[in-house]
Amino acid sequence: MAKRGKVKLVPVRDVVERPVRSRKYRYLMLIVCEDENTERVYFEHFHKLFNELLPSETVYVRAVGTGRNSLGVVTQAVLERELLATESGKLVDEVWAVFDKDDLDKVEKTRENFDQAFVKAESEKIRIAYSNECFELWLLLHFCGVNEKEPIPRSELYSRLAAAISKHDQNFVYDHGDAAVLSMVRKYGNEAKALERAHALDVYHQKGNHAPIDSNPRTLVYQLVNQLRQWFAFYSYK
Repeated sequence: MAKRGKVKLVPVRDVVERPVRSRKYRYLMLIVCEDENTERVYFEHFHKLFNELLPSETVYVRAVGTGRNSLGVVTQAVLERELLATESGKLVDEVWAVFDKDDLDKVEKTRENFDQAFVKAESEKIRIAYSNECFELWLLLHFCGVNEKEPIPRSELYSRLAAAISKHDQNFVYDHGDAAVLSMVRKYGNEAKALERAHALDVYHQKGNHAPIDSNPRTLVYQLVNQLRQWFAFYSYK
């Protein structure tokens, strides 16, 4: 589990509107996402789960959607960390940046930004849970595996995910960006299998020494979910 890192407590904007309930928690996790809908809502579910099922005042999870990608997400994560630290009056224990590769490899500037996101994250002690091509790969892995040697474009990931869910609910219509898909994934998918499948993809690309921007299909969201599940298991143990 992550070690504490030093954070310069500098407020970046007015925090009066933010609730101060984070002050009472023992461990603070910040998850800053590219997407303002699906990804943010996905991780907010863990915040609700922890509040409902864990002993009070244990792990506080804040998920933030940014509408930015790669380098912008990491940059915003630094600011959000400062904000949460100021609000809570203590160090933020763990920070994650969640973003997609999408088509950032098509233009040299956006490719550079993607690569720089990893450099900045390392210097700021922020962990990255990126997906190549996109977050929907992580959702699809709840239903089936994919061939690690065959890149999958976003459009095909969308159609595969829709088809996988339709096997369980014929009335389901997938609309990209609609967070309603998450309830279907939780209802019909298998998170344990998704963790195994994503780990296998990661190992394949690690062994091939493939750069993140060239590692399709690959998602490190499993590392973040595994971390959340470890905290859940730790505080749920009796």
